[in-house]
Amino acid sequence: MIRVLLVDDEPLVLIGMQSMLDWNALGYELVGTARNGADALERIGEQRPDIVVSDIRMPVLDGLQLAAQSRERYGTLPVFIMLTSYEEFDYVRRSMGLGAVDYLVKIDLTPENLTTALDRARTAIEKERVLRAPSRTMTGSLEAYRDRFFIQLYSGMFPSDDVIRKNAMELGVTLDAPAYTVAIADIRNRELSPEQQVALSSGVTRMAADILPKYLPCHVTGMDLRHFLVLLPLQSRDGLEELLNPVLKKANDILYKYFSTVLWWAVGTPTGTLHHIPRSQKAAFSALPLLSERSPIVYCRAEARTPLDHRARIVAEVQDYIRKNPDKKLSLNDVAAVFNFSPGYLSQLFTQNGETSFVEFVTETRISAAKDLMASTDLKIYEISERLGFESAFYFSKVFKKIEGMSPRAYLQKLRGVPDSKEETNDVD
Repeated sequence: MIRVLLVDDEPLVLIGMQSMLDWNALGYELVGTARNGADALERIGEQRPDIVVSDIRMPVLDGLQLAAQSRERYGTLPVFIMLTSYEEFDYVRRSMGLGAVDYLVKIDLTPENLTTALDRARTAIEKERVLRAPSRTMTGSLEAYRDRFFIQLYSGMFPSDDVIRKNAMELGVTLDAPAYTVAIADIRNRELSPEQQVALSSGVTRMAADILPKYLPCHVTGMDLRHFLVLLPLQSRDGLEELLNPVLKKANDILYKYFSTVLWWAVGTPTGTLHHIPRSQKAAFSALPLLSERSPIVYCRAEARTPLDHRARIVAEVQDYIRKNPDKKLSLNDVAAVFNFSPGYLSQLFTQNGETSFVEFVTETRISAAKDLMASTDLKIYEISERLGFESAFYFSKVFKKIEGMSPRAYLQKLRGVPDSKEETNDVD
């Protein structure tokens, strides 16, 4: 069971999260709750949870201080899922920098997005446990040692090519090709129980490890329940698609016959340097959202980034969707679902490839749409607020003033040429 600690200074939020899921049925054990960061830090030491779901704003120690001190005392476990509100942009960025695996906006918290965040946290925990695997797990199993070596390789834990070759040689792994690329297999299947998914993932990964080397030299390593990694030695960086397409399609055909499961493939950029293999793996990971039934194999190009780079293009497409739909539900989880991304991945894309965060972009887009409605309609402020999905007219006015430097009422007066007047406190008419 994965152990979970819930932390929030609002009792109703804690009660709501406790009753929101059938925790045990999903494989989680609630080990307790805490009302502030200091209490939570003490409980982490006592209960040793794997996951902490924590509010960012709390008394005594806030969520950021809690995550930082937990990381300093106990290392990478527990992992954190942060609870936030729309306006806490800087806190969100800082929490992701402290290793939070996901964050959830309180007002949009649902069983579905909480479960998704917990699944992401579970994956991070499983990876960490592999790296921390005790010697009894590894004893007598050369394959287990090799898997650990490749996980360390993909994690960038080796400082140089010489160190990589030395460790590989000790395990009987030959890494002397002119170039390498990493492919990520995305295991596509209907929803299964955790036990069924484990069995399927294990079977598919083992059979792929048997099949693929018959066509090309390679090393297959499990990544999580829905993905595995393949390191492919290359004689040349050219002609990658011509080399890999027939092999990947053949492997797909064989695996489908056995498991009725489709594989999609994201292939990273080739590299001639062993300690740059993590870059190829990251490139493959960034191409995963481009996969589809029409494009089940996608290659990440090596060209320098331009406005048409695939990650920037994804951000542009998401931004266009937000601009065209300011009246729809535009939480991170809702938009991520439209594009079949994980919320954490979409947030990371915006942070790395956009000028603003996802939440900031949505808010600024809605305020821009509000200004257009003010200029082109006779809608009242509360009607505009409702149409654009704000939680209340008061909150809309607060956000509008933060961005525009004046209240909606003052903006309307300026727009209509009405002389300045003292603003009312309740700007919601």
